[in-house]
Amino acid sequence: MLNNPRSMLLNFGKYSTFFLLLMISQSEFLAAEQNPPELGDPYSSVLSLKNEERIGISSYQRLQKFNAIENNPLVSSYINYLGNLLSRSLLDNDRKYTFFVVNSNQINAFAIPGGFIGLNSGLVLLTENEGQLASVVAHEISHIKLRHTAEMIANSRRNAVPIWIGIFAGMFSGNPQASIAALQAGFGISAQQNINLIRSNELEADTLGFKILDNANFDPIAMSELFQLMQSAKGDVQKNLAYLSTHPMFEERISNTKNRLKNSQGKLLNSTDDYFFIKNILEVSLIIDINDAITKVGNIDAISRHKLALLYQKKSDYKKSLKILQEDRKRLTDNIYTAIVYIDGLIGLGRIDEAISTINSLINIKPLNKILPLKLAEIYVDHKKGTLSVIENLEQHADFYKLNPNYHRIMSKLYLDVNKTYESSTHLADYYVLLDNSRLAIDVLENSSKSRQISSSDSEKLIDKKIEILCKHNRPLEPIFGEKTCN
Repeated sequence: MLNNPRSMLLNFGKYSTFFLLLMISQSEFLAAEQNPPELGDPYSSVLSLKNEERIGISSYQRLQKFNAIENNPLVSSYINYLGNLLSRSLLDNDRKYTFFVVNSNQINAFAIPGGFIGLNSGLVLLTENEGQLASVVAHEISHIKLRHTAEMIANSRRNAVPIWIGIFAGMFSGNPQASIAALQAGFGISAQQNINLIRSNELEADTLGFKILDNANFDPIAMSELFQLMQSAKGDVQKNLAYLSTHPMFEERISNTKNRLKNSQGKLLNSTDDYFFIKNILEVSLIIDINDAITKVGNIDAISRHKLALLYQKKSDYKKSLKILQEDRKRLTDNIYTAIVYIDGLIGLGRIDEAISTINSLINIKPLNKILPLKLAEIYVDHKKGTLSVIENLEQHADFYKLNPNYHRIMSKLYLDVNKTYESSTHLADYYVLLDNSRLAIDVLENSSKSRQISSSDSEKLIDKKIEILCKHNRPLEPIFGEKTCN
């Protein structure tokens, strides 16, 4: 990719917004000597936190556009719970961390500037306990906290732009796999030119990650266990182990981790049943031979039965799925994972009213649960006319779902059902923005602002939202087109 700069530049013609953003980062570096960095942050003049955020959200939107992100709210809720548990000890008020799972069987994880951390489902499935998964998350948090992206740019000096062109040419090539691969390669793309820095960064991230694990009450030995697990991987697992190429020197890192363990008092492994239920969801989503998988699952405990029920649902055998979960639903009345599969089974059999009744009963037991209102809203969008009470219940969790395109799609349809055009339009615009299609979002807002169903004050708000989208996502193009709408 890096051998043909002309083709990369031509490819970037369609994505000049992002290219100009890279130019901004480079210009910041060139001005570094004249503008001393903020105290405590040697890289602020190289890559500002503001530009980190812009890179992060643009990258996240790109992944959403290609349907690469696992938007299952159970998965999102769990991985963000785990990530926030780990990042809390950093007391990092400068950025908000966002954690997500990528739909890929490749074993990899990556940190994007702006606090966005992605873990491939393949890596989650490789881990054997929650501590091992936490060690990966802690490591990637460390890359962001230590600002290794900005350090790489500073180290590369005038070679920084070609390196970043290579990364983002892949991201914005129009090829979903190329985009994902470019993001996940991260530091690895420049490893040949910055090998010493890469080695140093990985060891630094391990050191801080070790402390993060310890502070969150995970047994730090999990980090060493995961390195060894990766190193000994064979067959198909080895083929998908991209983490080996982007995170080098496993022998050295294993040794360093073991040395740190000598000074560690050792703790009970901090692990939850949620971890195993989430693994079930991700594993079943990747399975191709369903019948073979069914034969390999026992009927030993609730976690096994949950996996078995998911497999039968994947082959549309909803009766079998419900039968498997019958006893667990009576015993584990507050288990959200079993409940969601059971509700999906009821929907599959057309027992919609029973599904709604089950959800409402669970909401009474778990009034603060964020998953159930979205599930209820989905049923109303697909099978019934939306109501204000359903909307109000879901709106309570707007902050949790703001980066989930499906939430905005559902809210748009619900508001349309109750004839609230303004609210429906804003959510539809947010939906398209998250799918990296700001132009379509702007079209929605422009058309809605002209509707007779919209009041003059709401019409002005829609125009303001249009300008906000223009400024946030197309701002680098303003000097070219002469638009002076942004501050």
